[in-house]
Amino acid sequence: MADPSVVLPTIKSVLDSLPTAHRALPIGRRIVGQGCHGAARSDETTPRVRFVYFPAGAEHDRHAAYHRHLITAEILLERVLAAHAAGLRSMAPSLDYAAEARATVPPPPGLFHRATLEHRRWYRADGSARPVPLTQEALSLRMAATDELSMREARARTAQRSHALPARDQAWLVARRGIPLGQRPLNQPECRRLAAALDGIWQASTGNSHVERTNRRIALSVVAVLGSLLDEYVASPFQCAALSEAFNTSHLAHLRQTIANSRRTESASDSLRAGPKAWFAAKAVRMRAEHQLGLSMSPTASASIRLSGRAVVTMIGGRLYTFIDGRRSGSRRLPSLLAADALSA
Repeated sequence: MADPSVVLPTIKSVLDSLPTAHRALPIGRRIVGQGCHGAARSDETTPRVRFVYFPAGAEHDRHAAYHRHLITAEILLERVLAAHAAGLRSMAPSLDYAAEARATVPPPPGLFHRATLEHRRWYRADGSARPVPLTQEALSLRMAATDELSMREARARTAQRSHALPARDQAWLVARRGIPLGQRPLNQPECRRLAAALDGIWQASTGNSHVERTNRRIALSVVAVLGSLLDEYVASPFQCAALSEAFNTSHLAHLRQTIANSRRTESASDSLRAGPKAWFAAKAVRMRAEHQLGLSMSPTASASIRLSGRAVVTMIGGRLYTFIDGRRSGSRRLPSLLAADALSA
């Protein structure tokens, strides 16, 4: 889970500076001391992003597509901010519906041979079904213990021969299904839909009217907020250069700040007094952030690719590879099936 206390003040300051920022609760009949539909008013209302719309009139059809982008962005952004305020990982740009099915939908008992890793992931040795499948880490440890393999070989086989997911991703996918829609974090298709809506808003706001100028400003601020919410490196999903630059600037600054915060935690006397577990936890956070920042600074990826391409990091044969739009930099083009498998891994 993300710690909302780390970046929420920055998010609140950004959202409070928007031209449409206000403290109003959702639209509805209000009476004194109450919010929407009689709900108790709270000073900790989740921040809301509101764009500006053209007035509906004789020419409203001309702005119908533009307004659809605005509505889509508002709905998805509200879910992102609500999930973050609840302490959840608000977005997972690498996890799609196929990954959710692999983590939550068990295969029929006879679909896989008992010796296969996919069967062992879902079923015990006596044939009884597991309540949740084994993660990559758990399956690798089990293979190393029962098949007398090294951990390196066990991890490689788990990555190549099963659909097991990392523990962090599987826990997120399982928990996501039970979260109410209004707070449900965004998976890969929804993240892409949000990026497409913000791109559409920017591309359609080419005029000099008050509505278009305001929405451009809101879109830039929102994209910066999205970059600060991601703890793993993600190449910019935006097609517009201005949005990509805002996303990358905020995203890389957030990763660097995570590293600095972890270093301070490691060196703090309170962390040492808390014991080695707390110290190693802070060190693990720092090392992960440094790895993510290293991915963004890879010399094999040009600046233009980092701005426009989609980077997917996956493990193949026990090694990590980075694919940009389905291709691994410096190698020949992969067969379409292999590229699709890499993107869905």
